[in-house]
Amino acid sequence: MMSKKTIIFILFIIIAFFHTNYSYAESNRKERIAITEGNKLFVERKFKESAAKYQEAIKANAESAVGRYNLGLSQIRQVSNPQDSTAKTQELLKSARQNLNAVASLAKFKPGLASKANYNLGNLEFNCKEYKNAIEYYKQALRINPKDESARKNLRIAQKNLQNQNQDQNKDQNQQDKNKDQDKDQNKEQNQQNSQDQDKKEDKQNQQPEINNQAADQILQAVDNKENQTRARVQKASKGDKTTNGTSARKKW
Repeated sequence: MMSKKTIIFILFIIIAFFHTNYSYAESNRKERIAITEGNKLFVERKFKESAAKYQEAIKANAESAVGRYNLGLSQIRQVSNPQDSTAKTQELLKSARQNLNAVASLAKFKPGLASKANYNLGNLEFNCKEYKNAIEYYKQALRINPKDESARKNLRIAQKNLQNQNQDQNKDQNQQDKNKDQDKDQNKEQNQQNSQDQDKKEDKQNQQPEINNQAADQILQAVDNKENQTRARVQKASKGDKTTNGTSARKKW
C-alpha cells in the first residue's frame, strides 16, 4: 500500500503535466489567432498592423517560425525604397533581416519555410543592389529546394547585374585614374610654364634697356656739349687771371 506522501507526489506530477499541456495548447491557440489576424491585415496591405499581430504571435510562442517569417515580410513591405538611408527604414530592414535569417537557419526542421526565407532575403538584397549577397541567398534557397524556379531565375539575373556592376565600377575607376593622370599632366605643364615665366622675368630684370641710334646720338651730343662748355669756362678763367696780374704790375703806390 502506497504511503500518503507517495500519493501526493504522484498527484502533483499529474497536475503539473496537465498544466503544462494546457499552457502549451493555450499559447499555440493565441499564436494561431494572432497569425490569422495578421494574415488578414497583410492581405489588406495594412503592413504595420499585421506586423503588430505577428509580434503577438511571437510573444505567445517565441519559437513561432511562421510568426517570425511573416513579421519579416511585413517589415519589408513597410519600406517603399530599400535604398533609403533614413534611420526608420534601416531599422525596419535590420529587424526584417534578423527575423528572416532566424527562419532561414531552420532548414533541417522547416525546409519549406527556410527556403522561402532565403529567397525573400535574396530579393531584399537584390532591391538594395547588393547583388553578391542576393546571389548567396538564392543559392541557399536552391540548396534547400532545388525545384524553386523563381530562385533560379532571380539567381541568373543577380549574377548578370553583378557582372554589369563590376564593369561599371571598373569603368569609373579607369576614368578616375585617367582624370588623375590628366591633372598631373596639367600641373606639370603649369609648373613648366610658371618656371619659364619666372626665367623670362629674371632675364628681363637682368637685361639693360636697349637704346636706339637716335637716342645714342643725342646722349653723345649732350656729352660733347658739356665738355665744350667746361673747356670754355676753363679758358675764360685763365684769361681773367692774366689780366689781373698785368694790372697789379702797373699800379702806382
